[in-house]
Amino acid sequence: MKLAWRIVRWPVELPLQVGGREVTERVVLELRLEDARGRTGGGEAAPLPGLHVEHVDSLPALLPAARRLLADAIAAGPTGYPDLLSSLAALEAWRALPPSLRCGLEGATLDLLAAGGEPAALLGLPVGDVSPACFLSDGTVADITAELAGRGCLKAKVGRDDRQREVARLRELRHALGDAAELRLDANRAFTLDEALAFADAVRDLHPRWIEEPLRDPRELPAFATRSGLAVALDETLREPDGADFAIADGVVAWVLKPALFGVHGTLEAFRRAAAAPGRPVCVVSSSFEGPRGLTLLGVLARCAPGRPAPGLGTARWLGTALVESWTEFDEAAS
Repeated sequence: MKLAWRIVRWPVELPLQVGGREVTERVVLELRLEDARGRTGGGEAAPLPGLHVEHVDSLPALLPAARRLLADAIAAGPTGYPDLLSSLAALEAWRALPPSLRCGLEGATLDLLAAGGEPAALLGLPVGDVSPACFLSDGTVADITAELAGRGCLKAKVGRDDRQREVARLRELRHALGDAAELRLDANRAFTLDEALAFADAVRDLHPRWIEEPLRDPRELPAFATRSGLAVALDETLREPDGADFAIADGVVAWVLKPALFGVHGTLEAFRRAAAAPGRPVCVVSSSFEGPRGLTLLGVLARCAPGRPAPGLGTARWLGTALVESWTEFDEAAS
């Protein structure tokens, strides 16, 4: 099996802060696999500064060992793509790879095995249609309503400004969008319990679908859900040691999953847990500001996500014109 990689860079053309850091350039590692039959598959490892521990510059050095693990697993003859992912996940050396790299390689393998067919059919879960991607709000209300263009789902960041100004803007958005549009709120853990309850009182009549990560302390989630009456979605909390307990807390109706942090295997396992969990939370497949190759994989995953809510993939407009480096290739002899 041959493995090639190249660096792709995009200037970030809209304000983007992640983990308190301003991101001005998006850099990913694009991957290309080729098997002995000449079939090819592409993937993307896209660690995001402020979100991932690993940096894209550290990933190429890991590729020779990763290629060997992947080639050996494929040569062992698994019966399907889910079995291949399970065999890889059983390897300590594979689990030790950075999650963004695992996601890129697992996505490239899926693309290769699909060979022009339907990749979602290989995932081992029911597949269906999904609503257009949720639009992430930025800019003026007029800009947002024009760009929403029938998507029917808007996600607004909250907890970053004066509460009265934020609520006024949300009211303007709701009025412009109409009652039929789905409104999701994301606080990124900005609030204390009292602040979150006050905010909930101010926006309850806007009928948000949910508020994502409302609390600095997730241990207060049951109290918030009971006292506010608002549904809750979880993102960061899912990746913490006690996240499994909070994931099924009263009031939690959605899990927001970034495959670049879970890998494809971890994402599919989260789907299975959600489908079996009390309350059956829906799973929102969410972007880490990937490039087109990465967003294609996330769109495939969204088609078998429990509940199939509109995925959080409306991030391509942040990126300008790509600068692409030449391919570097590893093959059996080189690695």
